[in-house]
Amino acid sequence: MRNWSTDTRNLQTDPERHTIWQLEQQLNYGLNEGEKIERVLLEKYFPLLNIDQDTRNFLEYILYGKKPA
Repeated sequence: MRNWSTDTRNLQTDPERHTIWQLEQQLNYGLNEGEKIERVLLEKYFPLLNIDQDTRNFLEYILYGKKPA
């Protein structure tokens, strides 16, 4: 993944923050060809992700079988 608007060197000093940022980027802007998101990481950081509500509802359904209210 390439990002021109964020200094990722600063983020890499905090691995957890970097992982959260990377997941948000992948969910909000798409994946590169052949790239996958690890389910374990997504489940671990899901409550901390800053993503739109429709995406959140869809992922809750996929991960937990939880239908939106």
